Amino acid sequence: MDIIRLQEIVPFFKGTQDDLKRILQLASMDMSEFSQNDFEFLIHDMIERKYLSFHNYMDIRYEFSRLNPNVVYFELDNRVFNFAIKTYLNASCKDLQKPSKKLDKDYNGEYDFWLNGIKIEVKASRVVDNQSNEPLYRKALSKNTKRPFLMNFQQLKPQCCDVFVWLAVFSDEIVIWVMSSKEVQNHPDYSKGQHRGNKGNEGQLHIKETNISTLKKYKFTGKNLKTAIQKAAKRK
Repeated sequence: MDIIRLQEIVPFFKGTQDDLKRILQLASMDMSEFSQNDFEFLIHDMIERKYLSFHNYMDIRYEFSRLNPNVVYFELDNRVFNFAIKTYLNASCKDLQKPSKKLDKDYNGEYDFWLNGIKIEVKASRVVDNQSNEPLYRKALSKNTKRPFLMNFQQLKPQCCDVFVWLAVFSDEIVIWVMSSKEVQNHPDYSKGQHRGNKGNEGQLHIKETNISTLKKYKFTGKNLKTAIQKAAKRK
């Protein structure tokens, strides 16, 4: 379901301020029980009272969807999100194969894709307002945001793959970074030993608005993801 934000609806309201206040109060009460239907009560009431035309409403929906095509990713639970991201990546590079012992006799679930002998681990994070307690889909941020955010790429095992492909999902853009395992391990903010007692087998890397620029040189900007992965593998 596309999300219609309050500030995009109110400018179309043609009633009195008292009417607007009343409707907003009712909408707030309705959202407490049906939080997934953002402002549905408000929209229906405004249309019924002819404060908002159906065409205005459709224009808002269309414009929001055009500017925020990735909001659907913020509505998924983690398991479905990870599956969706791998499907998205596979569509971007048809040569990526699901690993198996037939391709790699030592494979034991350590990485996500195989590309002509290159072991690839995929990590993704949704970019949200770090100071908001709203649900994910309500605090999704756009690529040009000035708000503070935090992406935690965790359970990193550079020793188990050749290349990392990281994806940052903004509401309006998906940014891809392609790095060799060595480049991840040598990143100044890489933290070894994510969990106590794991003897350094897993690490993590927090990406914030303050250090996202450190990944700039790894950003995938072309159309050939296969080539980008192959080049990263050679940098190990």
